[in-house]
Amino acid sequence: LLQGLNPDQQRAVTTIDGPVLVVAGPGSGKTRVLVHRIAYLIEVCGVLPERILAVTFTNKAAREMRDRIERLLGGRDLRGLVMGTFHSFGVRVLRQNPGLVADRLGVLPNFLIYDDADQMDLAKRAVQAVGLDPKQVAPRRMLSRISAAKSVLMTPEEFANAAETYDDEVVSRVFREYQRALRKANAVDFDDLLGLPLHIFDQAPGVLASYQERFRHVMVDEYQDTNRVQYILVSALA
Repeated sequence: LLQGLNPDQQRAVTTIDGPVLVVAGPGSGKTRVLVHRIAYLIEVCGVLPERILAVTFTNKAAREMRDRIERLLGGRDLRGLVMGTFHSFGVRVLRQNPGLVADRLGVLPNFLIYDDADQMDLAKRAVQAVGLDPKQVAPRRMLSRISAAKSVLMTPEEFANAAETYDDEVVSRVFREYQRALRKANAVDFDDLLGLPLHIFDQAPGVLASYQERFRHVMVDEYQDTNRVQYILVSALA
C-alpha cells in the first residue's frame, strides 16, 4: 500500500491519529494519497469501511476513487464505505431521518430534488409571482443571489432583514416566493441538500452524535474548494 509513494506521501497515508492536511500542487498525487490512505486504514489498521466518510466534488471522482481502492485491496467488499459528494451525503442524511425531515423541516420523505432546469423555471415563476418582469429581473441572477445566501445559511427572513439596497429588497421578495413554492412542491434544491442536514443536526443533537460516532475518519478531497456551508457540515461531523 506504500509502494510507489514518496516519503511525504507515505507520511500522509500512515498518519492516522488527529487531523492531517495535505498541501500540494496540481498533479502531485493528493487524490492518490487519499485512496491509499483509505486502503491503509482498512487493510493495516483494521478500520471497518462503514467507519470512513470520504467526500469529493464530483460523482465521477468518487466512483473512480472507490474503484482504485477496490483494486488496491484485491476486490475486498467495501460495503458501508461512504464515498461521494457533499450533496449525496446530504441526501443520505435526509433520507435516513424521514420523521425529523417531516416534523422539523416541513418536507415529506418522498421529496423531489430539483435540478438546474427546475430551479431556473421556479425562479422565473417566483419573479412573475411578485409582480416583476423576467426580462428586466433576470431569473438566473436571482437564482445566483439566492444560492449565495443559502451557501452562508441565510433564510429568506434573514436576507430580508439584512437588505440594504433596492436590489436586495427585490431579491428578498423573490427568495421568499421561491422558497415558498419549493416547499409547496415538496421539493428541495441543491443548496438545501447541504443546509437542511445542518438544521437537523442543530435541532436534534442526538442525530449528529450518531453520525460523529459512526464516522471515525472523515476525509475531504479538494478541501480548499469547500464553501461555508460545506465547511460547517464537515466540521460538525469531525
